[in-house]
Amino acid sequence: MAQEDSGLVKRGLLLLGVMIALVVVVLIVMLRRNPSQAPAESLPVEAYVVSLVRGDVAFPAGVHWANVFQFADQLPSSNGWDIRYTAASALARRGGDNVPWDVLAEMLDENRQMRNFRVQLKNGKVVADETAARTAVISGLRAIADWHRKNPNKKKTPELADVYAAVDRLAHSPIMEVKSQVENVRKLYLR
Repeated sequence: MAQEDSGLVKRGLLLLGVMIALVVVVLIVMLRRNPSQAPAESLPVEAYVVSLVRGDVAFPAGVHWANVFQFADQLPSSNGWDIRYTAASALARRGGDNVPWDVLAEMLDENRQMRNFRVQLKNGKVVADETAARTAVISGLRAIADWHRKNPNKKKTPELADVYAAVDRLAHSPIMEVKSQVENVRKLYLR
C-alpha cells in the first residue's frame, strides 16, 4: 500500500511539473512581442534633411525647394489627425453633406498611415504599426461605403475624384480585407 501511495505521489508531482512547464511556455508566448517591420521608404528622413540646404549659398537661394515638398511627403499627418479621421468617418457613415473628402482620401493613403501609426520597440527603434495603419484604411473604406449606401442618388462631385483614385490605388493591396472593402466601395460608386 505504501508503494502505491509513493507511485501516486510521484505521478502527481510529475503532472504538476508538466503543468507548470506548460503555463511558463504559454506566458512566454503571450508576453513576447513580435514587432512588425517598417515599410520600405524611398529615402530615410535624414537624407531629405541633408539634401534641403546647400552650404555654399546663402539662405533663400541655397534651399532646394523641390526637396522641401518631397520631405513634407515623408512626414506623418499634422497634429490632430486621429480626431480628424474619427470626425470624417462619422460624418460619412451618417451620410452627411459636409464630409471632408480630403481627410477621407488621406485616410486611404496606406503609406501615410504607416507614418502616422508608429510604435517604439524595447530597443528604441521606431517602426510602423501595420495593424493600426491598415485598420484606419479599412475604416475609411467602410465609411465611404456607408456614405454611398445612405446617398445612392447623390451626384458624384469632383471632390470625390481624389477619394475614388485612392480607392483604386488600394485595389492592388496584398491584404485581402483591404481588397474586399475596395470591391464593396467600387460596387456602390460604379452603379
